[in-house]
Amino acid sequence: MLGGLRTLAGAASLLLLGVQAQLAPAPGPLELEVLRRTNQVRLEQGLSPLRWDQRAYQAAQAHAQDMLKRGYFAHQNPEGLGAAERMRRAGVVEVGVGENLARFEGYADGEIPRRALEGWLRSPGHRANLLRPEFTHLGVGLVRQGRQVVVVQNFLARPFDPQVRLAPAQAERRVLVLQAEAPGRLGIFVGDQLYAQAEPPLRLRLELPPQGEVSYAIFDGQGGWLVRHGERGVRLESALERTPAPGWRVWLRLPAGQYALAVGETPRLWRRVAGPADLELVLPASLEALWLGLLQERQVQYTHRIPLPPPP
Repeated sequence: MLGGLRTLAGAASLLLLGVQAQLAPAPGPLELEVLRRTNQVRLEQGLSPLRWDQRAYQAAQAHAQDMLKRGYFAHQNPEGLGAAERMRRAGVVEVGVGENLARFEGYADGEIPRRALEGWLRSPGHRANLLRPEFTHLGVGLVRQGRQVVVVQNFLARPFDPQVRLAPAQAERRVLVLQAEAPGRLGIFVGDQLYAQAEPPLRLRLELPPQGEVSYAIFDGQGGWLVRHGERGVRLESALERTPAPGWRVWLRLPAGQYALAVGETPRLWRRVAGPADLELVLPASLEALWLGLLQERQVQYTHRIPLPPPP
């Protein structure tokens, strides 16, 4: 029997990085057979094969074991944690994910991979995940308990591997305290990137990334102009608070390409980076997350979210 699927549009989630991700045991031949059959289907459709991912496998294996142990069959566990949260705990950082589930009873182990693929291909939602061009990696968990077998596929969209490492570090927290009046929308720039914008009059406290000068622009519906206090009807009163704060030292290795870095619970564009590049950043945990994205002309496609939780 096949489980219900959250399609990519419904299941795609923002994932957090587990700072210390334990490696799961090596996959067994049945799980690798599911990968082989999945790639056979993709190749027949002219798609690139998926590569095995150990962290996605760890999350899939743990979810399959939990469903059999506690007697449920769903994308969310009884505590309400879905695929995104499970993969987060396994150390996955990708923003784009998908999940397929299948459950069987009374079949020999050797039949399971074939039956799973045949069933998924008959279901439009499962088939969409199998044939999603953006997916690049896969982890499969296949677990038996008595006569029951559960199969979990965890898909990842990984257009590049940032090779992330983190270590606790002392950081500096920068908070902009701003009061402003202006005849139009006010843009707040950090360096040469538009970091935030709001409609005046406003009073705000805005946490900033660790580097970059702050400047302002006014948008009046016809264009935008850099402004200072007293120009174009803009009145600004601002102060920058700097305080020591616990945080993380983040090492990134980026391949060739054009990338964007952003910070915050939702991404606020911070800086652009041309790869290949090795970066070392010190970020306060209060920023919550570091985002990585691909730059495509003037658009940013965010692909990875690296959490910045309170250090241990």
